[in-house]
Amino acid sequence: MDSEIIGYTIGETRIDELTFLAKEAPKVGDYVKINYDNSELLGMVESTIQGNMAFEDILNIEHLEKIRDFEDNSSYYILGKIKVLGDVRDLDGEGALKLPRIPPKPGIPIYRADDELLKKVFGNGHLKIGHLVTREDVEVKLDANKLCSRHLAILAMTGMGKSNTVAVLLRELNKLKATVLVFDMHGEYRNISCKSEKLRVHIIEPKINIYNINYDDLCDLAGVDAQATKQRPYIRKAIKEVKENFKESDFSTVDDYINAIIGKLEEYKTNENYKKDESSIQTAIFRLEDMLQFRKNIITLHYNPINDIKEHYINIIPMEELDENAVDIVVSYITKAVLDDRKKIIIDKGRDFAKPIFMIFEEAHLIAPQNRKTRAKYYLSRIAREGRKFGVGLCLVSQRPKTLDAETLSQCSNLIISKLIEPTDQKHVQMASENLSEDLVRQLTSLNIGEAIILGPCIKVPAIVKVDKFDGKYGGEDLDLVKLWEIDFINAESSKTDEIEKNAFGDDNPFEV
Repeated sequence: MDSEIIGYTIGETRIDELTFLAKEAPKVGDYVKINYDNSELLGMVESTIQGNMAFEDILNIEHLEKIRDFEDNSSYYILGKIKVLGDVRDLDGEGALKLPRIPPKPGIPIYRADDELLKKVFGNGHLKIGHLVTREDVEVKLDANKLCSRHLAILAMTGMGKSNTVAVLLRELNKLKATVLVFDMHGEYRNISCKSEKLRVHIIEPKINIYNINYDDLCDLAGVDAQATKQRPYIRKAIKEVKENFKESDFSTVDDYINAIIGKLEEYKTNENYKKDESSIQTAIFRLEDMLQFRKNIITLHYNPINDIKEHYINIIPMEELDENAVDIVVSYITKAVLDDRKKIIIDKGRDFAKPIFMIFEEAHLIAPQNRKTRAKYYLSRIAREGRKFGVGLCLVSQRPKTLDAETLSQCSNLIISKLIEPTDQKHVQMASENLSEDLVRQLTSLNIGEAIILGPCIKVPAIVKVDKFDGKYGGEDLDLVKLWEIDFINAESSKTDEIEKNAFGDDNPFEV
């Protein structure tokens, strides 16, 4: 039996959008149901306005106050816009709900969708992310297969709940025994823990095999300027000669390998043919020596990052101690290794032997910027385009969407978008997603902390969701500055008092118990 009628369709109708006249104002983001022509259509309220004919064209405040004494609720009207989401009779089908071929007629009644129907729409996924903002009893679960294979972007202003959303997803993916790799730019998830779920967490320290990277990457890692047209060719020549004469297995340590390159450069320096470039060669030697000293924490030999990734674990790579250049090299090195490994497995053994992996990139706008080339951007773009075929999923997390590479973002079919105020951010996201309507964009400024618009193949229909509060600890929560100041002040005052008493009484303080 249908619930109470909340309004009627009016004006010219379309198969994807309706205008309605309502008895009472429904909540924006809530869901309605329309029955017609053997269809049961589900719709979302995208916008509403209230008006009063009695107050139109009144510009005199005294006249308005007099009319207010006589007006009643019957003189108000409520107009709204509904986005038609599709026919819910085919809920068990694959993909999004199907739109009707013929629009509803004007004057057809609109009902508030009941909770049981919405539970069928939003409750058949694998990953519980939260509940509908307008219906606390309706849980929202995302389809893990489509979330990971069709890629995801989590976008929001700072402090609006991105890290919490990532933590909730990690908890839910852990329940599915998924293999996850998190490039943790600020070390937020190094010590992640959860009360309701035992998280399988594995920390991978960021490292690269210095023997396997190309000479350009080695030069960048050593701090050799890109415009150093003499230093770079000499380093390239030295690397080439070393690799022609020695295999990786011939070197026990990184020092052995780099010193072999330095040894070649020392030979060039004493060669009469290269005497004119002696200063440049010496500078190249200094750069390599500096790399051995200052990059020792990330360079190694006999290393394959694939061997460090634990299957069915949340693998965290903390990168807070790396500068931007080192981050770029490490991310590109590891993502390339993952993609190549998954390709090789499928080519050698077939698709049934593929081991899916979902990679999460925090601060994605630094890794794949819009107006600047980076190594990592190239491989993220490749994974965005090709990853689905090889079981490699991608999640971009950013608080600055306008500076995130539009091409890579456009490959993320699933979006979880919290509050965005800047029009340029909103426009950038809308251009990257054909499913984000103007009316939904307007909702982005009014979302509260922890609320998000979710759309894409991972969910049957777009939803405004209150994301669950992660029931555990991670490093992304805001600091309690007032509490920290107070503790710091008390500690400082206590130390000062101890110092005064010590100066006054020495070690024999008669007041000390």
